Amino acid sequence: MIRTHDAATGYISRANVAWRVAKTQDGNLAQQLDCGARAFDLRPACKLWRVRMHHGALIIFTQLQDALKDAIGWANAHPDELVVVSLSHYDPDDDECRGKVWKVLADLKLMQSIGSDGSCKKLRGLTVDGAKNMSKLEGGKSNASLVSKSLSGGHLFVLEGEAKCSDANWDPSIVCYRDNGDCHQGSENSEEINKELFDYIEETASETPLPTRLSSIPAHWQYSVESAFRMTLKGSNILEDAERSEVNKRLVDFIPQLKYINFLQVDNVCYYGPQLLAALRARAFSRKPLRGMQQ
Repeated sequence: MIRTHDAATGYISRANVAWRVAKTQDGNLAQQLDCGARAFDLRPACKLWRVRMHHGALIIFTQLQDALKDAIGWANAHPDELVVVSLSHYDPDDDECRGKVWKVLADLKLMQSIGSDGSCKKLRGLTVDGAKNMSKLEGGKSNASLVSKSLSGGHLFVLEGEAKCSDANWDPSIVCYRDNGDCHQGSENSEEINKELFDYIEETASETPLPTRLSSIPAHWQYSVESAFRMTLKGSNILEDAERSEVNKRLVDFIPQLKYINFLQVDNVCYYGPQLLAALRARAFSRKPLRGMQQ
C-alpha cells in the first residue's frame, strides 16, 4: 500500500518560512487518502501542552487527534478500505509522551497500537481481513462527535513504526542534489541520479519482510542540510523535486517488477498517487498476509 512520508507535513501552510524544506505532502490526511494513500508515517510531538506532530525540529501545530479525525471520517465514508497509521519518532522519545499519544487513540475509540505492549507478534500471519476485524471503527453514538452517524464501520489499523514493528530502510545517501548535478529530468546527470534511487527501490523490495515486521520502501529523495541548501538555491522544494524528477510517475510502470511490497512510501502523493494505487491493486491478492499486502 502507498504510505505518505511525513504525512503530517500536509498540514504545514505555505506561509510557513520552512515549508520548502519541510513539506513532503499537500493536503490533510483525508485529502491524501483521496489521492491514493492508504497508510501514514506520523511522528507525534508532545509539545506546547498538546499532542501534536513534527518533521524533525519543526513542530506542526495541528493536533494529532484532529489529523486522526480527518482519517477516521474518510475511513468511515469508505468502509471497504483499510487505512494504516504508523507511529514513530516520538518527541520526546519517552514513556510519558507515548502514554499521551496512546491516550489520544483510546479517546478516539481506536485500536491499541500494535507494538505498544512491546510485542509485534500480532502481525505474524495477519491477513487483510484480520487487520480489518482488529481495527473496525465504532459507529453510532461513540463516533457521533467525529463523523455523521450514517458514516461508520471503517477500518483504521495502528502500529508502532520505525524501530518497533516496521523497518524504515532509508539510505541517507539517496539525495536529489549532488556535486555533479541533480535529480530533475533533463538536468546534468539526472538519469544516473534517478537510476540510483530506482536501483535502491528494487533492492529493498527484493528482501523478504520479517514475519512480525512491516517493511517500508522509501521511494523518495532524502535531504541532508547540504542538499536542502542546494534545493533552496535552485528555487525548488520537496514537492517540486518529486514532480521534476518524475519519481511517482516512473514508479507506476516500475511496480510490476518489485517482489515484495508492504509500504511503498512516497513524497507528494497527489502527484500520480491514483495511478500508483491502481498499479498496486492490479497485482494485489485479497487474501495475502498483511506483510505482503500490495494495495
